[in-house]
Amino acid sequence: MKNDATDTLLKDSPDSRFGQLEPSQISADLRFAWMNYFDETKSAPEVCRRFGISKKTFYKWLKRYKSSNGDSSSLSDRSRRPHTSPRSTPAAVVALLKRIKDETGYGQRRLRAYLVENHNISLSERTIWKILKRLQNEDIHSEY
Repeated sequence: MKNDATDTLLKDSPDSRFGQLEPSQISADLRFAWMNYFDETKSAPEVCRRFGISKKTFYKWLKRYKSSNGDSSSLSDRSRRPHTSPRSTPAAVVALLKRIKDETGYGQRRLRAYLVENHNISLSERTIWKILKRLQNEDIHSEY
């Protein structure tokens, strides 16, 4: 009993093997084909040989697939973006920096001295420069 999705994906390969694929080339459809082929053969090493993937990779996706009760959306890549940035400069300080920059026109060196003297806030010149650059880019993108 062959699965049409597996056959379709394998048909494009000259020797019916995928060889080594880069992670960016592997789609959720291909991972789903792994799972279908595994259901047919019940052999993880056979799936790995057939699709040219490592056992570690296969078992990672199999675990994710089984923990979602067979939901194919679990085979999509997840974002690697962190949920939080705990060391980022607080929004209130960024707003203060923007207001002072708009009022005075100072650069990062004078802004740093101004923040230390008047607000007891210590930021490096480089951090101030990066914040100003990000704010400048946001202003440019908001115009369009």
